[in-house]
Amino acid sequence: DKLGSWTEHEMEAIRHYSGIARYEIEFEVPVEWSEEGVRMDLDLGSLWSMGRVTLNGRDSGIVWKPPFRLDVTGLLEPGTNRLEVEVANTWANRLIGDAGLPAGERRTRTNITRSGGKPWGEVALNESGLLGPVRLIPATSRRVNLSE
Repeated sequence: DKLGSWTEHEMEAIRHYSGIARYEIEFEVPVEWSEEGVRMDLDLGSLWSMGRVTLNGRDSGIVWKPPFRLDVTGLLEPGTNRLEVEVANTWANRLIGDAGLPAGERRTRTNITRSGGKPWGEVALNESGLLGPVRLIPATSRRVNLSE
């Protein structure tokens, strides 16, 4: 229902989740946005740690560093559009969560017991997920002759 870090979720399993989550939304696009010369960027705001974008069933690219933005010119359709964003994080939050559990209840097995010189139980959680804000940014393209 709203964007935010998985680490702020009320459920411990989500706070310490490691893997991929998919966000989906349908939205309306006015016909003017597909006119000649109008460029559209999809700005995902902020996310951790990488995301794959699908717009109207078409792979639109992968983002892994700021700005988390893709050119979606030509992928938007007048009327209803469907956006899917799959976000993957690292396994650090799962290791941090496991550090607070008895050995028999841990979900991971690793010989890596520290991060940044600290035991996993003392490491802060990494913000994870699609943090947003997600927005479409229109821009008008114009050719400029710089040789004159």
